[in-house]
Amino acid sequence: MAAISDAAWIEANVEVVDKYLKHEFENFAIVHRAYNSRTHTFTVDNGKKRFTLLIEWPIFAEKRESPASIGRGLKKEHVAVEMRLHREDGYFWIPSQEDTIQRSDM
Repeated sequence: MAAISDAAWIEANVEVVDKYLKHEFENFAIVHRAYNSRTHTFTVDNGKKRFTLLIEWPIFAEKRESPASIGRGLKKEHVAVEMRLHREDGYFWIPSQEDTIQRSDM
């Protein structure tokens, strides 16, 4: 696999989360914000309901966390369900190490 820049790697991981949220929250607006290289916050809002997902910046930068492993983790760990349960309080997601270790070659 050709080396890609850290910024491109992070952007690819952000895109996977955005795509997952668009699929899980149809007809919701999605806003992504990166805060001081500490967290990425994804807010989904349809005017009536609002849910928030927070992911620490290092998770997106970690080379073991490929876009494919991020995508699998979001689905496997039912992140959208957790977001709905936590509502506006926000859900802090940390991918399980199991998926990263199992498929680290991606």
